[in-house]
Amino acid sequence: MAKLLSLSRAARLAGVSRGELQKRIREEDLKTFEGELTVSLLLQLYPHIDLEADPMLEKVRRIRTEAKPKIHQSDGWMPDPEVLMTRLREFQHVLVQTKSALNSSDALLQETLEDLNAAVDAPEDQLHRNVVACIAKLEKAMQRVERAEDARAALFAKDIMLKIVSASIRLLPSGHEFFLEGNDSILEAGLKAGLYIDYGCSSGNCGACKCKVVSGAVRKLRNHDFVLSAREQEEGYILACSNTAISDLVIEAREADVEEALPHQKIRTIVRKMEPVGDNLALLHVQTPRTQSLRFKAGQSVSITAENGSSAELCIASCPCDGRNLQFLVARSPGDRFSATLFSGSIVKQTLVLEGPAGGFVLRDDSSTPAIFLAKGVGFAPIKSLVEQAITIDNAEALHLIQIGGNPRGSVLDNLCRSWTDSLDNFVYSAPAEDCSSGELVELLKQATKGLHRVDLYMAGPQEWLASVTDESRLRGVDTADWHCQAVG
Repeated sequence: MAKLLSLSRAARLAGVSRGELQKRIREEDLKTFEGELTVSLLLQLYPHIDLEADPMLEKVRRIRTEAKPKIHQSDGWMPDPEVLMTRLREFQHVLVQTKSALNSSDALLQETLEDLNAAVDAPEDQLHRNVVACIAKLEKAMQRVERAEDARAALFAKDIMLKIVSASIRLLPSGHEFFLEGNDSILEAGLKAGLYIDYGCSSGNCGACKCKVVSGAVRKLRNHDFVLSAREQEEGYILACSNTAISDLVIEAREADVEEALPHQKIRTIVRKMEPVGDNLALLHVQTPRTQSLRFKAGQSVSITAENGSSAELCIASCPCDGRNLQFLVARSPGDRFSATLFSGSIVKQTLVLEGPAGGFVLRDDSSTPAIFLAKGVGFAPIKSLVEQAITIDNAEALHLIQIGGNPRGSVLDNLCRSWTDSLDNFVYSAPAEDCSSGELVELLKQATKGLHRVDLYMAGPQEWLASVTDESRLRGVDTADWHCQAVG
């Protein structure tokens, strides 16, 4: 039976995003098998896969370089990085040669079987002559069998190398798949993949991330205070926050879907810093206690109360993959007590109480269609969270961020947006002028969506601006029925 690859694994082998692979499959009208495809189909789509520049080996190099071995293991516990890389490359080369020989032998065996059946079916007086000819053909073919590195064998070896540096984890009952690299916990890897796995503290205290290992092997990263009963341990239950995968895994874990509301949480946080973003905007960084993390969805908001009793409803400007280190974009607002408190300069190290999350302005994480993100003012906060989530999930064919007025050149947010443009092939960043009219913006949107059958559009900013852009779009024949809009500021 032909080897089947999940879409996630196939995309990694081809060196493209999952969205790009889905786009090619759809364009070529190819058939997959329950969301999986064969090696032959992958090579048909990407016949020029660069099998020499193997990113898996580069990840091994990086992981080995960044590793900090324990003191009692540091004396010769692992080869020198260059020695390790040389051995891994040799291992890959031998693997490719061996698989190539097996592929050739399989083909030769099938051909010989067909020849022998044909010989047996021939008239009896020709049987001996046909068998002798078949043997001669087999001997000649065996001499030609070379251990050349064919594409199928090279892809097979690359898949084996992928399994060395990262483990595939499939969740039940959802069927979601993600990869764990380095020394991440199962929970950390799942959150980085944009999944809403159930958890509370992420430090082994609450037990909310308890899950059951159906197949595969895990290793404990750290001890935890939450106690699993002897029976639970026998049945394969672990804490996702305290274990990592040492092989491909299938686990049963509780997940929330896009529509499902997350539990209400109240957390006391510490202000770490305020970074200015121009004259009237600042990026607020807060951190939750080690025993509590905020579980939220990209695009959602929380209620924040300062020590002096002032409060505000703010959209979270960071990715849900890190529930401890949160960001918020705050505008200076004359007469607003909370704004004055934050911009006073004395807010750092103070305690803020967060309550939430709330809101339905969330990402369609199951969609592979191109996505456009449109922001104005502090509307960039939820948009930033959505973009970071979309980049992490890597499902969309293309991402286009349009920020009215942009960010002050050289600011932390300007550098962030430019880094996305520089590092991602499928990402475009546009910054029309602050006085860009609704009509001009609609024309820009029409240009950005030209030739696309469908896009996911997310827009956040002042209510009047949202209404103006939406009304102008309808006047110009743009369908806004599926737009996702959030009034902010």
